Amino acid sequence: MRLRPTKAAGSFDHHWEGSFELIVHMEADPRTLSFASFNFQSILSRNKARAFYGWAAYLLRHELGLFVVAVAPTGCSFSNKLLALWDEADRILAKRSTWLFWTTTDALLQEPHWSNAQKIAECSHAEVDPRDQERVIEFLTEAGQAPLFDCARRCGLSLDSCDAALKLVSSGVLHFDASKPLSLNSQVRLQPRNAATSVTWLQPPLTLPGPATRAPGW
Repeated sequence: MRLRPTKAAGSFDHHWEGSFELIVHMEADPRTLSFASFNFQSILSRNKARAFYGWAAYLLRHELGLFVVAVAPTGCSFSNKLLALWDEADRILAKRSTWLFWTTTDALLQEPHWSNAQKIAECSHAEVDPRDQERVIEFLTEAGQAPLFDCARRCGLSLDSCDAALKLVSSGVLHFDASKPLSLNSQVRLQPRNAATSVTWLQPPLTLPGPATRAPGW
């Protein structure tokens, strides 16, 4: 899968475990404003930051706030020293109104979030003719909800009607039930069924084993 990030700032090194998967989720989330690589040396001394060598980490600007999300390498040992350093980093970022979370590659690959994210991210760079978007909005304003395929049929002026429909999902114009696999048969609507209060693709575990860290009502 090739991904051309549209919300990313800077270039990325994909050799860290979980980096690609995390970027796909951030790119596919319509509430992502932007994201950039994060280096723990920006808040910790070099010696302390070495404890997080091998962790893919990103600063995420999201509609819900600022986050640093790090992917723990497989087999990572959560020693007391690591827990203490994580807590220190958490306190420093809290002073900057930034949430610190961690996840794993396995969590990022959980279905159906992973398959859905891939489909949406692949079309995040697609072009949608403004007249097509107007027709889709007008159609759903009357219909309330409809299969994504019916929206694609109204994107005849765009280069690829199916990609255009998925782009409308990526940009937050269309909403679907993220707990189910996304397909052209998926029911979509102009407004989410429930007010979004979490980063839905950021699955547990969200806090390190040991002393509890901050959590904003997840």
